[in-house]
Amino acid sequence: MSRQQAKTSYSRQQGRKPHTDRNRAYIEGNTVRKLDAVPNRYPDVHEERERKEKERRANRAAKHNRQRAMQMGPGYVLFLTAAVCVTLGVCLIYVQLQSDINGRMKHIASLESEMLDLKTGNEATLRRIETSVNLEEIRSKALNEMGMVYPTKDQIIYYDVDLNDYMNQYQDIPAK
Repeated sequence: MSRQQAKTSYSRQQGRKPHTDRNRAYIEGNTVRKLDAVPNRYPDVHEERERKEKERRANRAAKHNRQRAMQMGPGYVLFLTAAVCVTLGVCLIYVQLQSDINGRMKHIASLESEMLDLKTGNEATLRRIETSVNLEEIRSKALNEMGMVYPTKDQIIYYDVDLNDYMNQYQDIPAK
C-alpha cells in the first residue's frame, strides 16, 4: 500500500475526506493550522485602562465589604449573647437531668438490694418455722391430752372444688 493510499484510508476511518492538491494530501478539521496564529502582542491602551479601573473598583468594594463584615452592631452582639445564654441554659438542664437519672438509678439499685435482703430473710424465717413444728408431737398431744380421735368412714364427706381455691358454706353439712 502506498503512502497516499494509507493517508486516504486513515482519513476515511476518521470520517474525513482527503483533499489532494497535486502531490500533497491534507485533512481539514481541528488539526488544521490557522493562518493568523500569532497573537496580538500590543493590546489597546484604552482596554488596559478600563480593565485596571474595574479591578480597582472591585478591590475597593471588597475592602469596604470586609470592613463592614468585621464590625459588629449592637443587634448582632445582642443576638450572639442571647444565643450563648440559651445554649448555656440547655447544657445546664441537660447536666441536671443526667444527674437526676444517675441518682434515681442508684436509688433503684439500693431498693432492689433491700428487697432481695427481705426476700432472703422471709425465706429463712419460713424454713425456721417449718422446721420448728413437730407434727408427730402435735398428733400425740391431740390424741392423748385432748381426747381427739380419727374420723370413721361414715363421718368423711368428699366434695369437689371447681376452679376456686376456697368454698363458701351457706348451711350445715348434713349428717347423712
